[in-house]
Amino acid sequence: MSLKRAQPIVPSQDENSIITASKNVLAKGTLTSSTNAAVVQPSQQKRPALSNLTNTSSQHVQTALAESKSEPPAEGNERKALKRPNTIDEEEEEQSEATGATEEPSRKKVKIAAEWKDLDSADSDDPLMVSEYVNDIFDYLHVSETKNLPDPTYLTWQEHMKPRMRAILVDWLVEVHLRFRLLPESLFLAINIMDRVISKVVVEVDKLQLLATGSLFIAAKYEEVYSPSVKNYAYVTDGGYTEQQILDTERFILQMLEFDLSYPNPMNFLRRISKADDYDLETRTVGKYFLEITTIENDFIGLKPSECAAAAMYLSRKMLGRHEWDSTLVHYSGGYTKEMLAGTVEKLMKYLSGTVVHEEFFKKYASKKYMKSSILARQWAKRMVE
Repeated sequence: MSLKRAQPIVPSQDENSIITASKNVLAKGTLTSSTNAAVVQPSQQKRPALSNLTNTSSQHVQTALAESKSEPPAEGNERKALKRPNTIDEEEEEQSEATGATEEPSRKKVKIAAEWKDLDSADSDDPLMVSEYVNDIFDYLHVSETKNLPDPTYLTWQEHMKPRMRAILVDWLVEVHLRFRLLPESLFLAINIMDRVISKVVVEVDKLQLLATGSLFIAAKYEEVYSPSVKNYAYVTDGGYTEQQILDTERFILQMLEFDLSYPNPMNFLRRISKADDYDLETRTVGKYFLEITTIENDFIGLKPSECAAAAMYLSRKMLGRHEWDSTLVHYSGGYTKEMLAGTVEKLMKYLSGTVVHEEFFKKYASKKYMKSSILARQWAKRMVE
């Protein structure tokens, strides 16, 4: 069962009248000193998040999440982020935690052919492309992308949240994000913020939509030139939360994350790879669809953005019959070979060949604007697995 469709955004001149009418049925909530409590690690007893806000919530949210709570937990919730070497020729040093092996296993160096094309040199006359710094910039992004990843196992220890609840939540976020016409970066950051908070504290069922709303509110402020007002966010919750509750949640989230919103957005990595693909519009559009799958699907929680972007572009090119994943594409993806991407690509194929889980997300990419990517990709994936 999905969340209730978000209400259309009304013109600004009529906004006050609608919000005034909505406030008659809303109750204000406040945060208490528990907001400032120390963060408890997942292995310890969790404290409820947003527990001191009022329990006001739209009926459709309560119903959808309550039904999801009664469902049995899905198998295979435990995930592990794959590692990427810091340099192209560096050997990965890994130990098998599952078997408890103490001796170092044999490793093969990941080598990339030197015959890749230097496409940045053509931008030397364009100051906006900063070609002299671009390699240093992306080297830094690759190093820092692991800093603010969520706990990939949080769905296994959250007391109230089930995998189906997150699916409902992110599908609703996709719908609201689309209605606000926000940048793709805002959606990726909002889901990252939400997952990071849930990785730190126990969130009650009736506060999940409030947390998602506050996360998108913060992300839009961070990424957009003009972000929607808090009145718009209160309106799209269909009377579920007041403006004050959303503002209180904003403060709570920022305190939980210690005001650290830095997140190497996966769209940056996708655009970087697209340069080696000659900025092909069709490939990049399908790649965006695959990239959003890695953000909203539970199996990809905790994976690095660069790896998700590389896998999305690799699968997009494979679907559209483009040439092989050559050394130039490997270089501009940050060193990911097709062998390194096999696990992530397999998860994408599993999602595409299965039943539709995120309805609003599917509808979004079934439109002409996105070249009906969701329809074509699912048809192709089912043919491939047959």
